[in-house]
Amino acid sequence: MHKLRGEVERRLRAWCELDYGKFWLSSARTPGGVIRINAGDAIPDFHVVVMRNGLKFVAPQKRMRAGHRSVSIGTDEYRSGKAQQTGELILSPVIRLDLVTDPALMAAARRFDINMPSAQVTEPSILFSAPAHILIAPNGWPKRSFVLYQHIFGEGGSYPVDGYFYVGITTRSWKTRWTEHRRAMRKGSNLLFHRKLREELESKRVTYIHHKVMAVTTDVEALYEAEEALVRGHWGDSRRLNMIPGGRSGYRHLPNAGLGD
Repeated sequence: MHKLRGEVERRLRAWCELDYGKFWLSSARTPGGVIRINAGDAIPDFHVVVMRNGLKFVAPQKRMRAGHRSVSIGTDEYRSGKAQQTGELILSPVIRLDLVTDPALMAAARRFDINMPSAQVTEPSILFSAPAHILIAPNGWPKRSFVLYQHIFGEGGSYPVDGYFYVGITTRSWKTRWTEHRRAMRKGSNLLFHRKLREELESKRVTYIHHKVMAVTTDVEALYEAEEALVRGHWGDSRRLNMIPGGRSGYRHLPNAGLGD
């Protein structure tokens, strides 16, 4: 968040003085802390919107609805001892920054309108998010760790997490991998992720691109297991853009798929 870090921190401190913010912060400060929600409950995301014209605000929290995408990549055992209930989501608190530069999107953002016609958008908004604990109370250095991430993109009601998505892991910066993906996409790569992103951008069906850090760890085996669980959990989802299973299992598919690193 570099230059915007101070602004995000000020708004986060103020938000955490609210009743929900205090509840959210108690979980965000705890390693592995989660919040259980059901249909209609607030999703535990702190979401700051920053516009090119200087306007900044904390977006209203979205509510859980049917079809909200979520797959646990952690343990099935919780400190409460209570198993996950049918229809319940168990989510980590998240911090998200949304950079809006397109004039049509800026006008829509002021109205909290996510369903504006995508054809009017020439510059999709760029979102960055990560588990709040990584940013508030980190227990490691990201540049010395491995990262599990998602790239998500779409339009309308899929904003900000329910669009097309690609899950990846890297021992480098996720930003470096994203630059490589964009370069391959522009050069005509036929990999599903690159092809779909290129097609949707050319058809003006993209109003946002979301870079989502899922986990940071120094344990590479834990990283592979998390990636495999995430891809496997979404294998039947038509929005999934991974062509092979994640983790170590994916390596067995590389020769047949003709894929490299």
